[in-house]
Amino acid sequence: MYLLRLALRPWRLAPFSQLFSAIAVGFLLFLTSFLFWLERGLKPVLVRLQGEQVITAYVLKDEEKILTQIRSALGDNGDLEIKYVDPPQFIQLLKNQYPDLGKELETLGQDANEIVPKYISISGVLPASTLSKIKSIPGIESVESSKDRYASIVGAFRALRWVSRVLIAGLIVALLSGLIHLSRMNAYLHRESLSLLRFWGATSSVLATPGMISGLIVGIVGGVIASGGWIIVGHELVHHIRALSLILKTMPSIQHSFPVGLPLILFAVGGIMGGIAGVIGSLSASYLVNDRTAEA
Repeated sequence: MYLLRLALRPWRLAPFSQLFSAIAVGFLLFLTSFLFWLERGLKPVLVRLQGEQVITAYVLKDEEKILTQIRSALGDNGDLEIKYVDPPQFIQLLKNQYPDLGKELETLGQDANEIVPKYISISGVLPASTLSKIKSIPGIESVESSKDRYASIVGAFRALRWVSRVLIAGLIVALLSGLIHLSRMNAYLHRESLSLLRFWGATSSVLATPGMISGLIVGIVGGVIASGGWIIVGHELVHHIRALSLILKTMPSIQHSFPVGLPLILFAVGGIMGGIAGVIGSLSASYLVNDRTAEA
């Protein structure tokens, strides 16, 4: 009980310092968890952007036979869209964007079949070997791919993931440093009591207990604040980010990224980091007490 009273002494003597420290811990935990979700969430987006493409295979004859061979080569994949586009369908698609040009092609009648290309379109998330498989099929005149159309976006998202990792590491270091500094300040508040306990024969583990409990309390309060932040604004923030673009809609939800429950994880992480910092601060206090005892 006496050790618990010592651990709570910083909250009695400097309550605003402890409270502001807990709020700072909560904010840093909230920001770290958001960056972690962002870094994790961009991975499936990159996989889709790198694999998603449209392959256009131009053909001259035997369209049905070539279409069957393409379906056989690519296998039964429900995510792929494979379709044959004949000249009338191509002209109709062209009219949706360029009405005048489409009408001019319609006036050509049967001659349009000699001008308008016939092709097979394959779209979806395709492996890198798909293009070579399509080219190897007999009867295909030429093949085009849109594989590199998202190259600039992929590069930007990769850079964003690396920046997120660096920021996460920096925030963790800043969080631990702040908690350790707070623990050392708390240890200074009850150094006289620790000296008395040492005089009575208390071990180093007993002397470290008040600082550990004090740091644990600050970490837990910070974890509760971070959890409350996610419950209040976190889900709405994630929803707005996913709604910014159709590409970002493939980012996983909070429940998918953290099956255990993000508030529970933040609560546990805050307590663990606070306890670790409290132990380090308590060790510093223990050395201080040993030095003072030796000088006496």
